[in-house]
Amino acid sequence: MKQTLKQGMGILLLALLGSAAFTAQAQLETQQLEGESAQMPAESGVPVFGASLFRGAFKDQPFSGFNPSYRITVGDQINLQLWGAYSFSATLPVDPQGNIFIPEVGPVHVAGVENGELNEFVLRHVKRVFKNNVRAYANLEASQPVKVFVTGYVKSPGLYNGYSSDSILYYLDSAGGIDRKSGSFIDVRVQRNGQLIEKVNLYNFLVEGSMPPLQLRNGDSIVVGPRKGAVTIEGAVQQPAQIEFIGPSTHLAEMLMVAKPDPQANFARITQVIDDQQQATYVPLEEALTTALHPGARVELIRDNEIQSISVKVTGETDGPATYVMPYGATLDELLAQLQFRANADRDSIQLYRESVAEKQRVALERSLDALQMEVLTRQPNTDLEKAAQRDNAAMIQSFIKQARKAQPRGQVVLANTPNAGDMLLEDGDELVVPVKTSTISVVGEVVFPTSLVYNDRRTLEDYIELAGGFANNANQDELVILHLDGTISRIEDSKFDNRLGEALRPGDEIMVMPKINSSELQVTKDVTEILYRIAVGTAAVLSF
Repeated sequence: MKQTLKQGMGILLLALLGSAAFTAQAQLETQQLEGESAQMPAESGVPVFGASLFRGAFKDQPFSGFNPSYRITVGDQINLQLWGAYSFSATLPVDPQGNIFIPEVGPVHVAGVENGELNEFVLRHVKRVFKNNVRAYANLEASQPVKVFVTGYVKSPGLYNGYSSDSILYYLDSAGGIDRKSGSFIDVRVQRNGQLIEKVNLYNFLVEGSMPPLQLRNGDSIVVGPRKGAVTIEGAVQQPAQIEFIGPSTHLAEMLMVAKPDPQANFARITQVIDDQQQATYVPLEEALTTALHPGARVELIRDNEIQSISVKVTGETDGPATYVMPYGATLDELLAQLQFRANADRDSIQLYRESVAEKQRVALERSLDALQMEVLTRQPNTDLEKAAQRDNAAMIQSFIKQARKAQPRGQVVLANTPNAGDMLLEDGDELVVPVKTSTISVVGEVVFPTSLVYNDRRTLEDYIELAGGFANNANQDELVILHLDGTISRIEDSKFDNRLGEALRPGDEIMVMPKINSSELQVTKDVTEILYRIAVGTAAVLSF
């Protein structure tokens, strides 16, 4: 299967980039297919529905509790106690005929008996021989150990140990879960002796918690089929996701049973390819519910209402409500006029965070990372020495890209140094933070001891770095980034480190020491440096390299 994937990826890159790019891809395909660093996020970053299901929570918790609905099967162990006129105590196996053998009573066929009825069932058979003064207590001590094959589109196909009482989720999780790019969450088959005994749609479990009662036997197979057609649902929904369906097409109404819509969603933007032609429609939600959706369709639900009011969250050094409802078109000054600032509020460093800005920052970061990855993959080495160096460089860049994709931009709108910032229109969902006046300076990133220090206007940048233990081995000592409390930034070259910088450094600042980029490629060094600065400013965090 991996070989097939490799060939498919190679052909695609050959068509897009030419033979030189294909050569580079062939040299790096092992790194691309290995681990999560090779698993590129799904189109548009919308997750596959159900992808979070298999994270070890099932395989780490085999079922060993009392299940009254469990049916006794061959290989189970029954603990039996008889007392009174006749005494007996033993653990009895259920033999291949489905019986347990009780001395003085004989064989008792218990296979198929529900666990909750086992004690009463055995007692009835004992009383056929011992009419009076004999009591019995029978319970299932251990269900049958079994080995089950897990195959198909899972991460680690193989033979896995468990118990007949364990669910198929236990075995799927043991196999690393369903491959989110090629496996199906709605086509999971359980086979016994080559015959289908159960077909499981995991969406029923994910949405409703429903799982068919199924007891596995030694040698059973759990087969995950290939991923079916999928539709991407995003926008005003409670859970944006790529959702599978069976058949040539589906309808939005069926998809929204999984990706629950926002109650205020009233329009849908549908983009899909029909007869080799891309079509886009914007229709009321009622009409969109019955629109045929084909594999690959993208649906964005939209709240296209006449907005009368917006809500803004306010946190920090203020007294009053945590959320302010403002008329649509309200400005920042109109909100600030309603706030009751506490004595320690730093009014000069008020911060505004906006979802739409965070999304733009995220998209810009993803584009930069995609460009960096393409730059690495399409470079063609000329010598064996260059090939070896490129492999090492590619592995390092792939690891960096994996980390960088996890960065979550804050979406800060910088208000400082903008005379007309108060006239800015607020948006629904904005968050205003009024920080407390602080007297500390933070030193983070590539220093020996990242820490916070008391601000002293007599100290220089060099002083603060020395107090944090000095530069770490991987520090970029040529340039520092200072993130001010109001969201503005300063980039300081090493020639100015020994200045007092009374104007540049202010209480509440964060001195960010960036990592040094160890790459032989000038363009890669430049690209990675810019991405590191973008992440530092957008997330207030220094990413290691």
